[in-house]
This record gives sequence, structure tokens and C-alpha cells, in this order.
Amino acid sequence: MTFKNMITIFPKLFRTDEVIRLYLSFEYFGIKVKNPLNKTPKNAIYSFRLIPEYFKLNLKDTSFSTKIIPQYNWGYSILLHASDSIEGYMKRQFNSKKRNIFTRYVKRLESCFNIRYKMFHGDISKTDYDSIMESLHHMITCRFEERNESHKNLHEWDYLVEHTYAEIINKKASLFVVYNEEEPIEISLNYHFDKILFSYISSYNIDYSKFGLGHVEIYKQVEWCANNGYILFEMGVGGMDYKRRWSNNIYRYNHYVTYKNLNIKSKYKAKLLIIKIKIKEYLKSKGVNEIHSKYNKYFTKKSNVQSNIALSEIKVTPDLNITNFEEIQQHTINTYSFLKKYIYNFLYTTKEHLDDVKIYKHNKENSFLIKGTKSYQKIGFND
Repeated sequence: MTFKNMITIFPKLFRTDEVIRLYLSFEYFGIKVKNPLNKTPKNAIYSFRLIPEYFKLNLKDTSFSTKIIPQYNWGYSILLHASDSIEGYMKRQFNSKKRNIFTRYVKRLESCFNIRYKMFHGDISKTDYDSIMESLHHMITCRFEERNESHKNLHEWDYLVEHTYAEIINKKASLFVVYNEEEPIEISLNYHFDKILFSYISSYNIDYSKFGLGHVEIYKQVEWCANNGYILFEMGVGGMDYKRRWSNNIYRYNHYVTYKNLNIKSKYKAKLLIIKIKIKEYLKSKGVNEIHSKYNKYFTKKSNVQSNIALSEIKVTPDLNITNFEEIQQHTINTYSFLKKYIYNFLYTTKEHLDDVKIYKHNKENSFLIKGTKSYQKIGFND
């Protein structure tokens, strides 16, 4: 993969040799990050896209000039105060009703399963790394198949797997994992730059969809940022609803074209490049870049599979009749993995713990019972 095709997010871009040679320092929210002085620019023209507007890039060489072109892309992030906490941020960002909704996701998840959270940053075995990355890939594939869409980052997956392990060991990247017992159920691949945590790719096990794992991940990662002296949790480009709700720092991206202003040839080439970028951004502002995806979505064959599942209302346990039902033993439960989503939905609604739930299968019909300590639900599958 060439430099041109590499991941262009700023935590990785700012560590490239090209950028370090060109810029003396980066400034953001009153913080200055300095680069080595002994490296100087090699090229006459540089082009860097997707630079958040809250960054100021200071040139080393005054013979270079920079043209900043606003891009038709917006980013979303959470800016923390000094000595902040997740509770403090949520109190400023949300009213009490919204706070209760988001904290309920965390509390409900922890009350229904044996949950633990782990940030792998500087220390992870290769075996754990390979297993987590495989789980993340599986989660992304399942989630986007369910949505009948394709994920924009899967084309670079081999590159990510090959390079991210060393970056985690060197504390330039991390993996945040939510575990149910030993099973990863939500994973975020992050990049680190100074006091910024950038959530680059995240996904979750769709069987747990009811529990709002995307919100749980943000809650816990912002908590990690506050506890570790980070001031910014970056969610990057893309205006998804959950990003808008959590963000207090919504910004525009810029495209930087830096060139040697005393070199007539480089100056002319830079001017042409600037015109090309401006035209591209104008077309983006008119939605031209979305035509291809809308075309594909329109002609993508939608699933015609009709639901063949009958769910009863959740009823109180004293009314339960388990005649003709046989309990499924724990060591055979994985044979019925297709039930997990319904079991977990039941847990969310009833606030029961997984350890207190038993599953029964009908001896003659293709139906099952989910039984908790206080209530139950019947699931029937029509052949």
C-alpha cells in the first residue's frame, strides 16, 4: 500500500515522514505538539486532506506557502475539560432524561451479563490480538449484511491486521473491548495522538443490539479519556445520529496544499491542484459524490425473506406449563445459537441475569421457552 492509499486520518498522517519534515508543530485547543528540527522538506508540493479545522499546522520553512481549502466533510468529537469525568461531561451535554437513557444502557448490560471492559494499549499478546481482530471483522460483516450495505474500511483490512499490532505495542493504537465473560461483544480500534483518542472502526455483536452497545462504547471510552488525561474523544467524519447526540465539538475538515512559493513550476502545479480540489468539493456540496452509492442502494436486491418467528408476550412464571418441554443443557446451548438474540432481548426487557435463565425445547413442535425467575416467553418457528 502506497503513501497515497494509506489511512489518512490525522493521528497516522501526523506521524508520517512527509508531515514531520514539513511542519514545525501542531496546535489544538491550546496544546502544542513539536516535531524534530533536524528534518527538512524533500518535495516541492504536498497535499493533505481531512485535517480537522481545530488544528493549526506551523511550517518549518518560510519559503513554503499553504492554501487551506474547506472540505464538504464534517467531523464529530467530544471535548473534555481539565480534570473532567464522564459524569461531568454528561451533565453538561444532556438533560436528565437523555442522561438516564445512556446510563441505563450501561447499567442494564452490566446487570444482565458478567461484563468487563479492557483497553489494550501497549500490551497485548499476538494470540489475543489475532482473535480480537477476527471477532471485529466478523461483527462488521454481520452488521452490514443485516443492513444490506458495505463497510467503507474493509478494503484496507489486510493492511490494518498487518500493521496495527505493532502500533498497539508502541502505544500509537489501541483496542477497546467489551466482554461478556470471555466473549468480545463490542470492539473499537483506536488511534492515539498526544491527548486525543480517535475511534477509527468499531462494531458489536448484533445479538446484543437491544443493549445500545454503541452508546456503551462511547460512554466507557470517554470515561477512559477522562481518567487518563486525554482531552478529546474523536469519532471522525460522518454525521450519524449517535455521533451528533454525543458531540460537543462539531467541526469541518480542511484540505491543505503546501508548496514552495519561490519555485515557479511547483507554484503553477499547486494552483492547478487547488482548482481541482475546489471543483471536487463544490461537486460534493451538490451531492454528486452520493450518486454512485444511491444508485447501488436502489438496485441492490433486498431480502424477501418473511419472518417465520412467533413471539409470545412475556408472561409471569406461575402461569407456565412446561409439559412436553425439555430443558436444554448448558453444554449443548451453542447448537441453538440462533436463539441468542431472543434470549438477550428477553433479558433486556425483564432485567434478568443470563445465569438465572433456562431454555426449554418442545418435544414435538419447533418451539422454545425462555424462562427467568419471574417471567417467561415462548418462541415458535414456522416451517
